[in-house]
Amino acid sequence: MNAHPLPGIEPRQCLPPLAPVRRNAGRLPPGTCDTHAHVFGPLARFPLDPGRGYTPSPVTIIDYRRVMDAYGIERAVLVHPSVYGFDNSVMFEALETMPDRLRGVAVISPKAPQTLFAWAHRLGVRGLRINPRNPAGLTMKDFPDVAERIRPFGWHIQLQVNIEDFSDLGHVVGGADVPVIIDHFGFPDLALGPDGRAFAELVEFAAAGKCIVKMSAPYRVAPDRYAALKPFVEHLVDRAPASLIWALDWPHTECFETVPDDGAILDLVWDWLPSEDLRRQVLVDTPRRLFWTDDEPAPTKAPGSKA
Repeated sequence: MNAHPLPGIEPRQCLPPLAPVRRNAGRLPPGTCDTHAHVFGPLARFPLDPGRGYTPSPVTIIDYRRVMDAYGIERAVLVHPSVYGFDNSVMFEALETMPDRLRGVAVISPKAPQTLFAWAHRLGVRGLRINPRNPAGLTMKDFPDVAERIRPFGWHIQLQVNIEDFSDLGHVVGGADVPVIIDHFGFPDLALGPDGRAFAELVEFAAAGKCIVKMSAPYRVAPDRYAALKPFVEHLVDRAPASLIWALDWPHTECFETVPDDGAILDLVWDWLPSEDLRRQVLVDTPRRLFWTDDEPAPTKAPGSKA
């Protein structure tokens, strides 16, 4: 679902996430990294972009830390949400609370000063997000300029695109000279099966090392029928195990009627990744290679966070 509200219509209010329940059995393996989480607010300090596609429930880094502790998440990647436009202040502040355990994916204009990119890197930002599915952010037209700006820092570009509607994906990932991560399995059409053109191409791109696929948000891809994703997962695990990462996608934005149960999403880890070696590769080793390849960030006074 694309979140582009009609003019004059107030963006819909998201439901809050369910409270985390500590898992003693079935905890995530040591070193697990959740590669996609958001934080929002306090809304009085961090106003939302008027062009946003939804209104989130306020959840802070304190709330997310409870999630990490409950489920055994040792490291995490905070992804800048579209509702803040180009103002990364919320994420930047959150990154400073746990610099050894957190990394970030920002939304920064390619026209922003070099000092902002450098400051973001010091805070732990390791990628920029292009998300055509939601308003108030970077678009695919920005891809070449964004790639040029982030190349000196060794960052990646994170794409949230519907692969069925994005016929140019092969050209984009094939020609990119920066790493590319595809969110949420690329939103494949389940009716077409894992051998459908778009998903089969995504698997081949991942197998060739041309992109990383994020195994996340099953409730967005396969609402109420998570088992339908299993054949897609099997194709990825069989062909491209070194090009996979995992995420909880907390706090599950754009859920307006019901909120997914974290426990059911966590249980999928063992279904999707049945061996200890696979779980370590996807949950620990690959995200560490992508986000923790250099020294831990050493924050100093920020020069400003808007771009």
